[in-house]
Amino acid sequence: MAAEIGPPHRVHTAQDVVDTLRRGNWAILAHEWAGEIDPEHWQDVVEAAAEAAGVDVEFVVIPRRSLTVVFNRAAPPTFEQVRASIDVIERHR
Repeated sequence: MAAEIGPPHRVHTAQDVVDTLRRGNWAILAHEWAGEIDPEHWQDVVEAAAEAAGVDVEFVVIPRRSLTVVFNRAAPPTFEQVRASIDVIERHR
């Protein structure tokens, strides 16, 4: 499964995240990659952009890994897909 997941792809705006979710993908914020953006603020900004675009999102914070996963509730990833994505991020840290 991890072989199917590409390397981390950074996006720069909340709209980029929403566009990713619309395509049926999910996004993971590695908290240390957020720079000056607080993860809670990032979540608020993405949630507002998703609401404006009519995309129903779900956030899952993984404190032990310092990650936040966001996905479109209409197209949730499987546990295995998220796990594979986390493995890829861990290798790129």
